[in-house]
Amino acid sequence: MFDKDVSPDVTVYGPGDPELAVVCNVHGDEPTGARAVHRVLASGPEFERAVKFVVANPPASAAHRRGLDADLNRVFPGDPEADERERRLAAQLTEETADCDTVAIHTTHATPEPVAFVAEGDRRAVEIAAELPVGPVVNETPVTDSAFASTGGVVSVEAGRVEQPNAVAKAEMLIRTFLHAEGALPAAPPMHEPDAEYFEIYDRVEKPPGDESYELLARNFEPVAPGEAYAKSAEGLLTAEESFVPVLLSQSGYDDIFGYRGRAVGGTVDDALDAWVEGGA
Repeated sequence: MFDKDVSPDVTVYGPGDPELAVVCNVHGDEPTGARAVHRVLASGPEFERAVKFVVANPPASAAHRRGLDADLNRVFPGDPEADERERRLAAQLTEETADCDTVAIHTTHATPEPVAFVAEGDRRAVEIAAELPVGPVVNETPVTDSAFASTGGVVSVEAGRVEQPNAVAKAEMLIRTFLHAEGALPAAPPMHEPDAEYFEIYDRVEKPPGDESYELLARNFEPVAPGEAYAKSAEGLLTAEESFVPVLLSQSGYDDIFGYRGRAVGGTVDDALDAWVEGGA
């Protein structure tokens, strides 16, 4: 039996009661966020507001595994009495960040550029995402309604590719930008501000069962037209029945899917708020 006292690792820096949080290692095999946090703290910043820095899944991180009993990013809000470690951790992480604007750092196999994910109806998350140097902002609720972002006030960011050194630098920039925008750090990092685009995912792109010879042809966030091939394998081409925008498509990121089908919502915060939040902009 595992230690049922397992909990996230939480450290607070700065004066006052923390209303901001930076979360890393939701998945234990994604160390980029923790390395970026270490860089931020090693520079000796003078915090002007209190910030919680949270290692979400310490046991999976120690084992360098995505999860030990479940995928932590699919079991929110969790259960403090569950037999699965990740469900207990989800409940504790939900409580730890309940009163905080939060950015959670992830990495992906799909794209080297940062992508932000928010929950439908969460005005604050959309506003936080708009502060970050991120191009695509994606509403993930139609497909993944038990992710960390569903707890409210949380933006989950794929900072770059798994285990790529430049992903750490991008994650550090994202953290510093968030903390500066929220008044916790005095100086903003120099950065390139990409043009924001807003999308929502609505379905999964399934992999052919039993076929490992596939090759992706589509590029993430570039629309695929009806009848266009988005992948090929020894069995032939996979073509789109209807147009879609590929989101987090990769050959190795998931066991049973390539990624997700998405659609464009607009190019402004107001477009996103009108589409996802009651009362809109």
